[in-house]
Order: sequence, then C-alpha cells, then structure tokens
Amino acid sequence: MFSWLTGGGVYKEDQFEEDREKLNEFYRDKGYIDFEIKDVQLERPTPRTMIVKINVNEGQPYKVGQVTFSFAGPNPPFFPSNAVSPTFVPPSLPKKGGTNRAELYAQRQLNRDFKMKEGSTFTPSGLSKDTTAVEDYYGSKGFIDVSASNPNGNLRVAKIPNTEKGTMDLQYKIDEGQKSYIEKIEIRGNTKTKDRVLRRELAVAPGETFDMVRVKVSKARLEGLQYFEKVEARPEPTDIPNRKNLVIGVEEKSTGSVSLGAGFSSVDSVVGYVEYTQGNFDLANPPLFTGAGQKFRARVQIGTQRQDYTISFVEPWFTGRKLALGVDLYKRTLSYQSLESLYDEDRSGIRLSLTRALGSDFLIGSLSYTIEDVGIVSVSSNAPTFIHNEAGHSLLSKVGASLAFDTRNNTTLPNKGQRTELFTELVGGPFGGDKNFYKVELKSAWYFKGFMEGDVLEMAGRVGVADSLKNSENVPFYERYYLGGLYSLRGFRYREIGPSETLFNSTSTEPSGGDTYWFATAEYSTPIIERLRFAVFYDIGMVYPGSYSFEPGLTGGQPTGSYADNWGIGLRLNLPIGPLRLDYGIPITSPPGTGKSGRFQFGVGYTREF
Repeated sequence: MFSWLTGGGVYKEDQFEEDREKLNEFYRDKGYIDFEIKDVQLERPTPRTMIVKINVNEGQPYKVGQVTFSFAGPNPPFFPSNAVSPTFVPPSLPKKGGTNRAELYAQRQLNRDFKMKEGSTFTPSGLSKDTTAVEDYYGSKGFIDVSASNPNGNLRVAKIPNTEKGTMDLQYKIDEGQKSYIEKIEIRGNTKTKDRVLRRELAVAPGETFDMVRVKVSKARLEGLQYFEKVEARPEPTDIPNRKNLVIGVEEKSTGSVSLGAGFSSVDSVVGYVEYTQGNFDLANPPLFTGAGQKFRARVQIGTQRQDYTISFVEPWFTGRKLALGVDLYKRTLSYQSLESLYDEDRSGIRLSLTRALGSDFLIGSLSYTIEDVGIVSVSSNAPTFIHNEAGHSLLSKVGASLAFDTRNNTTLPNKGQRTELFTELVGGPFGGDKNFYKVELKSAWYFKGFMEGDVLEMAGRVGVADSLKNSENVPFYERYYLGGLYSLRGFRYREIGPSETLFNSTSTEPSGGDTYWFATAEYSTPIIERLRFAVFYDIGMVYPGSYSFEPGLTGGQPTGSYADNWGIGLRLNLPIGPLRLDYGIPITSPPGTGKSGRFQFGVGYTREF
C-alpha cells in the first residue's frame, strides 16, 4: 500500500540478484543443502507489468547424522584436572570402544555446547556456530591453534552427506597443539589515546593462559568505547615456544564534534542549540584535551520558552577503578511549566555522582549529591496561593541513590530486554537547605519483538511518592508529580492531569501537582519505510494530592477522578538531525476540567524517556 512512497514492487536487476541469494539462504537455513535455482524466466503480460518465474530444484532437507571427533597430535585431548588427573592423560589409559577416556570427555563436553544435535536440521549457520563452540572450548584453555577460520589452524570439519538417509555426518578433526600463555601485551596504532585507557578494558593479563574467549571480550570492550574505526586482537609468536604476545591493533577515529540545530516540541516550543562533545577527553592534556577516555559535553540551548546552559564531565575510571565520577553544572530558565504562564522557573546548581556496575554489566548502582538554587520568579498577581507561597529563591540540598537493571539490546530502538530502576532522593534534613522532603520512584520498561520483522512492542510503567520530612511543611509544588503531554498521557495538555487550583479573579485553573502518582503505557510500532515508523499506543495514569494515598484531588472544586487514559497513533521519523516523533492522542476517560478532544504532541526520540 505504500509502494508509491517506497518504490517497492519495481523490478530492479541488482535487487533481484540480492533476492536470488536470499532465496538460497532461506532454503539452506531450512536444511535444503542441495537447493539450486535452475532457471529464471521474465514474462511481460502488459507493457507495465512483469511476471518473474523462478524454477528451482529444492532437493531434500538434511538432518544431522553422526557427529564424531578424531584427535591428532602427540597428546590426547586435554580436560580439567578435577575430571581426571593429571590434566593430560597418557595414551596408555585404558580405552573404551577404541576411544580413551580423554577423548570421551572431550566429545561429551563439545556435544553439550553444540546448537545442532544429532537429528537436528543441518544448516550452514548452525555448523558455523558449532565450529565456533569448538574454537571457544579449546581457546578458553589456551589452545589457540584450534581454529577453522585460520588457514593454518588445527581444526577441520568433514561433511559427509548420505543422500539415501537424508543425513549429513560431521567429523571434527582436532589437533589441539600446545597450550599457550601470554608473554606480554602490545598496543599499536593509538596516537592520541593513552595505553592505560585500552589496558584497563582488557580481560586478560601477561602471564595468564592465552584465553581466546576473554580476548574476544576484550576486543568487544574496546570497540564499545567508540574511539576506534577498527580493533583487532591477534597472537604473535615469541622465542619461547609456548608463550605468545597479544597484539592489540587499533585505528583511531575522531571522537569530538560540534553540532548546531533547532527543534520544536509541543512542550517547550521552538528551541535552538549549539553543543560540543568529546568522547575521549583529557582534562590534564591542554590544549588538545584528548586521550584519557573521559567524557565532556558543553551545551547552550535557547528557545522561546526555555534557556539551558550545561557543562558535563565524566571520569569513567575514578581512582583507577571502574567507578564513574560525574560532574554537571547547569543553569535553566523554564517558562512552560505553568499552563497559564503565571511564573518562570529558574534552576542552577552542581551535581556530583558516582556510578558503577554491581556484579554484572546489567546491574548499575549510583549515588549523587546536588546543591541547587530554585527560583520561582515573575509571579503573576492572580496566581494561586501555592505559587505565591514559593515565590523567590530556595536552596535545595539533595542526596540521591538509584539501582537500575538494564538488559536492553539497544538504547535507541530496543526490541528485546528491559530497564527497571528504583530511585530515591532525600532533600534537606541532615544535609541542610531550605526544604525538607524525600521522593521514591520505581520505573520499568520492557521491549519485545512484534509479529513482523522490525515490529516493536514497548510496555512501561512507573509509580512514585513524595513526602515532607516535617509536618509543618509541604513538598514544594515544583518538586511534585504531574502527568500529561508528550512523555506521559499524550491525549492531554502538558501537566494537565492531577490536582489543580483556581486562579484569583478567574475561572481558569493551574495544576498544583501531587505527592503520589502512577502511570502505564503500551505502544506497538512497525516500520513503513527505512526511516519511518507507524505506532499505535495506549496510556493510563493519575496524580493524587496526598502521600501514599490514592484519594482523588480537586480540579476547580471537583474531584479529579481515579484515573485518566487515552489511545492514539503516531509517526517516528529518523532524520539526520536525530529521531523525531509525532503523536496524536485521543482521550478516553477525561477528568473534570480537562479537554476531551485529541491533541498533537511533537518531540524527539524513538522511545519516550523512562
């Protein structure tokens, strides 16, 4: 239906050649190893249409037959000392069925790790994975010569087809060679990046067994730094037979950028910005300031409804440990926080944080301290009392802690995994400042593959509570919870959902926020063309005035209701300047004082902020 936009359905010779190969791969992945395309006929029933006839010979699907191993070399296969002692079993060991105990152990271990068992469908991709399993099995113990990808490697796989039975017997021929150890690690090609930045990412060290699995992990870590165009890790012979050097070769790329841009959203209107980022920053290396693996960002953002000035610095290995120290300095002036333009909100401060992985790369813990000046300025005379009570400047001293579990396969457009975070913040109390309260919030987002290729289902929810530390004080309205707008209930105006108060000498209302809230959403998106996605969504949630209470508040003297919800449709457009989103939300349950018609929401990002 979108062929007029995508160009799909038009015959193109080069694309058809790609489709022929895709057809070959499809059949081979189903076990049809003898599949071949016999002939292609192009017929033209009309001047504008074509019939493509592909004549094929499918052959028969193959199953995995007998999987056997043969071992060569002066030593029998290795196995751990806790299985049979010593590690290398002499050839004189008693044999069982013509195979010594070491060979039986190796076969049992390798068969356990194989993806294709006897009787499974035989596929080239499955064979490749099983061959890699053999390489990893031996490579993890230092037998790095066992490799099928290396022309001189000591691993060969013989494929023996049996057309009568429809099976493919596999014979793995292995010569483990000599166990290797790492003599030293040499790093080459890094002209800007300091050696220690690379070495601290390595999972191996000199003197250890030459573990090829951990070498692969090391290579992946270096690639993940995004400092290099290319990373390679290879063994290099030395004068000592069983010792090899590990050579890490890198090709550096530019890690700094300056960007200019402008944007528009339904929350903060028109915004222009200039930003400088350096992903391989070095505070102690003027004037280049590169090479130590630190992160630096400076951003100025000016718009009709906001002004932002931000400087951020991250040292990922603080005190020589994998402990990230973050420093953020910021100043913001926000004019869109009030629906009726009753005040401006100024925030300026500094935030210090420490973040590290706890036991695994998926579990992240963080501690932070923020000292912040909050100003409620340019207050209108007809603003409600709760705004006048907070007019002027207040000093907030915040200590925060969070624990996050993140298994997403992608941070931009994930289709697998989840992110769950528990966040708590203590303001004032023993840490001083003008306000005294605390907040606790739990957020979780889960991602799943959809029915068709490229489809994504996102399901998310969050709940939070804030409460004063002193009975005589309230949580200030600018630290309370609100719902409505692009990042929550998309069928309503920004901050429209929840308790509100009537303006002086007016029938209009201004959101006053709440101390308890909950929110949930589900969104299903599908690609239309390469850079465009279509989405359908449902949102539900509510904000309540009291702490740990789900009693509805008031809007213009009327109860807000127990919840609000909406459904809608949207577009996700991936432009060179970044992903943009356009949503149209339609209210289902509308609390008193809120709109009942649909609303457009504009913003940035494939997925919403959670």
